[in-house]
Amino acid sequence: MVEVRGANGSVARGVIVRFESELTAQTPQFYPRPAVTVCPLAALNCFGQAVIDTTDSRGRAKVRVQMGVIAGTYFVRAIVPELGIADSAKYTITPGAPAGVRAAGAIDTALMIGGTATLGGRVVDRYSNARTETPTLSLGAGNAIALNAATGVVTALDMGNQWVFARYNSFFDSARVRVVPPGRLLVWSSDETTVRLVNTDGTAERKIIGGVSSDYGAFPQFDPTRQRLTLHAGTASYGGGPPNDLIIIDTTGAVRRDIGADIGFDLITSTRYLADGTVLVVGMRHADFSRTSPSLWRVATDNTITFVAALPGIAGSYGGADISHDGTRVVYVASSYPSELRVLDVASGSTTLLDTNVNSPRWSAQDDRIVYLGAPTNGYYDGVATVINADGSGRRVLATVDLSPGIGWSPDGTYVIGRNADVSGLRVIRVSDGASVTLRFPSATGCCHDYWQPDWR
Repeated sequence: MVEVRGANGSVARGVIVRFESELTAQTPQFYPRPAVTVCPLAALNCFGQAVIDTTDSRGRAKVRVQMGVIAGTYFVRAIVPELGIADSAKYTITPGAPAGVRAAGAIDTALMIGGTATLGGRVVDRYSNARTETPTLSLGAGNAIALNAATGVVTALDMGNQWVFARYNSFFDSARVRVVPPGRLLVWSSDETTVRLVNTDGTAERKIIGGVSSDYGAFPQFDPTRQRLTLHAGTASYGGGPPNDLIIIDTTGAVRRDIGADIGFDLITSTRYLADGTVLVVGMRHADFSRTSPSLWRVATDNTITFVAALPGIAGSYGGADISHDGTRVVYVASSYPSELRVLDVASGSTTLLDTNVNSPRWSAQDDRIVYLGAPTNGYYDGVATVINADGSGRRVLATVDLSPGIGWSPDGTYVIGRNADVSGLRVIRVSDGASVTLRFPSATGCCHDYWQPDWR
């Protein structure tokens, strides 16, 4: 209730008073609601933000005020437009009884090994208003992280997933911590047809080049200095097209060299930039009709192209070949049924059969091992990561999770990385024991970027 008086102190009868409550900042934009509501005294329901009343014979106007559900201090303002005066009343809403616990911050936190983050929780009432009590923190099963329960600081120790629980009496909530190896990745984004750099924990994302579509692959790869990359791009239209253009570009995106279809390639399956500046290419050339299947070619620094070696029986499948870092061998998928994994010795032209029913082979940085997709589950592309020595010994299935074509190795050969075939995310697998963790890359619209064909700086 307010009492209105004029400048001489006499009561102001029959003047309009407008009562306004403030909108709470915590309310979603699509459903704004007052922090406290106002309405006429006789109203059955009170949901309004503004209401008017006229002063009675004693100069008084009244409004019903009802508390909202968001704790805090709020004001109801009384305005008398005719007299140009206003005043306000303060209302404080306190939290209700404890009704739950909420983990504070992100419910899925990614840390590189050795990294730290501060986690916590809060006790809340039934409307999620924070109370003053502090929940206790504890760890779920695992050895991926260490927890300082007093400070909430978690330290990443080893690759893997582990849960952190916040508890108060019978209430609890949880947050997951994913520990990933440190690294910088080169990836192709299928949702935005771009090639990017991004850290394994999802930070420091940067676009290098756009308008890159993929049919037989973009498959971006670093050169020996890790400051340039090669990729073979199809058209930027939906569905892609034959990757005719070989692009060499530095990681800033400023210095670029194109070897386009007008120079000679109709189809590119694999590339390898060598230390002397030449590029080896597995592909087909429209200028050489004597080669009816992809072969190995050398592109000199002046863009002259020479034939190097044939690849007997090559299938020309998606991600179906890779050139060793020293350029002396090519691992590829042959079209025999079932498909065959073969290694060509470039100097002698001889081939060695390593395995069957395979796809998407990739050399390790040391050129001593090959990772590939074995036992394709969709009949053509995806499969389980399998590692074999270059001489055919030591074959081992790393994990039963299906990956998509385009697998990368960490520079030290400790990990392999590929795209989860069933979800939008990359998966890192430790070669020694098959332990794995999924990498997630949140986008501006939610979760997550769909990254393919990673290479590892």
